[in-house]
Amino acid sequence: MMNWKLRLTVFIGGASVMIVELVGSRLVAPFLGSSLIVWTTLIGVILGALSLGYWLGGRLADNKATISRFGLLILASAVTVAAVLWLSLYLGAVSRFALDWLGVAGSTVLCTLYLFALPSVVLGMVSPYALKLSLKTTDFTGRIAGSLYALSTIGSIVGTFAAGFWLIPSLGSFKTLAFVALVLVLSSLMFLRRWPAALVLVAVLY
Repeated sequence: MMNWKLRLTVFIGGASVMIVELVGSRLVAPFLGSSLIVWTTLIGVILGALSLGYWLGGRLADNKATISRFGLLILASAVTVAAVLWLSLYLGAVSRFALDWLGVAGSTVLCTLYLFALPSVVLGMVSPYALKLSLKTTDFTGRIAGSLYALSTIGSIVGTFAAGFWLIPSLGSFKTLAFVALVLVLSSLMFLRRWPAALVLVAVLY
């Protein structure tokens, strides 16, 4: 029963990464444009943050991985996504300061790190942690690892289409991020006692 919950969460994590990235392009565009430099920076920074998340997630998972800690990790990802809503309110000031000192390329890197590095790192930790938990119940290491990372990639594809065709056009950037945070909070309920997730849920809805 636990395996399907882990798989679903990995799928949601993959979708969340791409939705956040696409929303990121819209949040950054009013201040820095939507040029090749901006897209290059978004993709590069988020991939770098994911790589760090994979590494940290593996190390964390090797240190007594538990279902409850996994739930807290999912809850932390919801908090970091929701935090983008607040950080974006100061993006104009950050971008103006950065443009004066770093130019377009440097300011785009700084603004992307400012908004999206932390949620990307935390979301990147999900797959290796889920893999560690899955391997406690099976010896098919290669098969399980392949299926989890395939699910994460499929989730990214679904998240890309969902964001571009439905979420962002229908809800806008801010409500889309709030929706992602809400889904992550609800996902954490599969692994946690209800009260920590309920607190974050109230904060997100507020």
